[in-house]
Amino acid sequence: MKKKLLLVGSLTLLITLLFNVPRNYPSILPVFQLTEKPTVISKGTYGKTVTIDLTFGKDEIETLLKDLKAPYPHFFISTEWMERSEPIIKIMQEKHIPIGLLGKDGANYIEDPVLFQKEVDQFEKVMGEKPLWFRTKDYQFPIEVQEVAWQQEVNLLSSSKYWDVEIPKLTKGDVLSVPLHQDERVDIKQLTKLLGSETFLPIEQNIFGLKMNTKTFPE
Repeated sequence: MKKKLLLVGSLTLLITLLFNVPRNYPSILPVFQLTEKPTVISKGTYGKTVTIDLTFGKDEIETLLKDLKAPYPHFFISTEWMERSEPIIKIMQEKHIPIGLLGKDGANYIEDPVLFQKEVDQFEKVMGEKPLWFRTKDYQFPIEVQEVAWQQEVNLLSSSKYWDVEIPKLTKGDVLSVPLHQDERVDIKQLTKLLGSETFLPIEQNIFGLKMNTKTFPE
């Protein structure tokens, strides 16, 4: 019997970080915290990344996931969508599709100082682990969010390009945001076409050249 394990090779990771992080970093960065201080990342270095902000949709999302092939786009999903989409999340987990936490507008975290923690706890309850990546819905990151995310070892990701009306032209290092909301939504067929048009990199690989490998071992 064989089982699949998603592994991040510690030795490989440490070696990669030594050669890819900026030279002014005083020490090796923690495995699950990719910045040395509260920072919002918006652009990479090594390629192009597609991220999808998901708060609404069911049938067409299942259709999108069915034919999706690695390397996958990175989904940012809201806690509300999580609560009503357990079967779809299961599909995403089985395919090892990367999932981050999509929060509310940045101002909400100033009004409610414990909101971030509530959302992280909900994410962990559903996913079985804390999110590695977080972004607010309006891409505004108050210092309060930056500091509490840093304490929780959650990385903050904005984007360098946003798919509004037309697909923006992407260059090396770009992080593209794709909205899938009820009131703002790209066409799924156009999104599928984009994802199949070239090879996009995972966030970590685009930023630092980190790679995550899925291996199969005999039991």
